[in-house]
Amino acid sequence: MRPLKVPNDQLLEVGLRLMEQNGQPLQRAEAKGRAMLYRTVDGQTVRVRTCNDHVLVVVADSPDPEAKLNIEGTDSILIVMPEIPRSPGPVMAYFIPTAVVVEAVRSNHRDWLASNPSTKGENRTWAIWFDEAGPATSNGYAQRWAAFRLKGSASADVSVESGTASLTGSTPTLGEVIADAKRRIAAVAGVPETAVKVTFDI
Repeated sequence: MRPLKVPNDQLLEVGLRLMEQNGQPLQRAEAKGRAMLYRTVDGQTVRVRTCNDHVLVVVADSPDPEAKLNIEGTDSILIVMPEIPRSPGPVMAYFIPTAVVVEAVRSNHRDWLASNPSTKGENRTWAIWFDEAGPATSNGYAQRWAAFRLKGSASADVSVESGTASLTGSTPTLGEVIADAKRRIAAVAGVPETAVKVTFDI
């Protein structure tokens, strides 16, 4: 069963709206591949990263803790994600100097290596979590970076087909709707998804 998700282009659009609300409109810059690169009115470069979960995934050129990361090369990073993972509605965004993000990612990776993890030494995919879902050395960044969270409010909308909410333009299956409802209820109630039971009569 494929999970419901907010399309990345919607997250991008909402992130750009939040930047405008904060007096820092962005203009698209030339980029190779799928990179989302922008410029501020004063010429600062910005890389936009969107994610349906509360995590920032970074890829390194090599397993070396000092390897180049695929988030480097701009002045700042705009990280955009739904307030409730994988769900339409309010979106949150963090506008952070790239150097701050790079230092956090490298520091967490060094701490992870120091814990003698079970790895073959080829790990080039590093991550930091905004919630408490990740390793203790790499989570809690919603609080650590609270000062970088953009003020204002904006939401990712959903399209509606045949009376059913859909994030992708096609009608979701019943299982997808139930799974999405359980995720949203768990997030609002502050309990794990396994504690949520959904029953209904048709």
